[in-house]
Amino acid sequence: METLSPVTKSNHTSVVLEIPSGTIIGQYQQLGIDVTRFLKDVPTVRLLRCNDTGYRFYHPFSIFGDGAFYDDLQTNLNGYYVEGRKEHLKALDIIKSSDKVLEVGSGSGYFLGLLKAKQVDCRGLEFNPQALADAAAKGLTVYNETLEHHALSHEGEYDVVCSFQVLEHITDIKSYFDSAIRALKPGGKLLIGVPNNNPYIFRQDIYHTLNLPPHHAGLWNKATFEKIPSFFPVTTSEIYVEPLQETKEWYRVQIDHYRRQNKTGIARLLQLIPRPVYKLFLKAFSSFIEGRNVVAVFIKK
Repeated sequence: METLSPVTKSNHTSVVLEIPSGTIIGQYQQLGIDVTRFLKDVPTVRLLRCNDTGYRFYHPFSIFGDGAFYDDLQTNLNGYYVEGRKEHLKALDIIKSSDKVLEVGSGSGYFLGLLKAKQVDCRGLEFNPQALADAAAKGLTVYNETLEHHALSHEGEYDVVCSFQVLEHITDIKSYFDSAIRALKPGGKLLIGVPNNNPYIFRQDIYHTLNLPPHHAGLWNKATFEKIPSFFPVTTSEIYVEPLQETKEWYRVQIDHYRRQNKTGIARLLQLIPRPVYKLFLKAFSSFIEGRNVVAVFIKK
């Protein structure tokens, strides 16, 4: 049976990679997190590609994290929830004080707080009970409901619908875009920030733990976002890829990649270069190396 694309709902998909579930379980065990319950009846996880858009997604759709899983991540990983991302600053430059804004997956309200300080009329959607309580304590308006449900009762209401580090966790991409666009006014902006999977994090670190299920459902990059207007009533305003910032991790990934490719000579050579030297080199050329996040801005037709 063919697997339909989560973006287009067409059967124009193909298998990119098959990953033994034991490999994924082992990766998360290194972080002190047990994900066996998500994969116990799934011997192999497939990474598929939507051939219409290039979007890559994991299957089956039954293997993704629950609230307890995300609590484990927050407990075991220092800095899992990062505030003050570059994508937030990028969004603040785009959003006007006169805009009415909806943030999907607003968490405890960090970005909503920034908008409120800018005197923007804003509200959010969130499921996590503690995050909802934290947002309420800050005087923020956050609803415990799905985007799909909210859009039905707030059709054409918002100047901006935004989400940050959310879309990569969603399985039904078409429903997300349909609902977000429904909630926007004509000419309104849809602003999305996600991990960028075109550079080293996917090409050369294919088993990066947090890029695997049950954490991530799909892999986004600039090329995939460029195809979105072909399937939804939007035009592209901007697709911004952050420059490289994590030089130490980038360098480590290169070494590991060459080892996996049995190019041990190159790996050893890279290891001989002192960190201050490669750090200075990467800093000089960072604007030419894609970083970890991409921000896409679309305008509703």
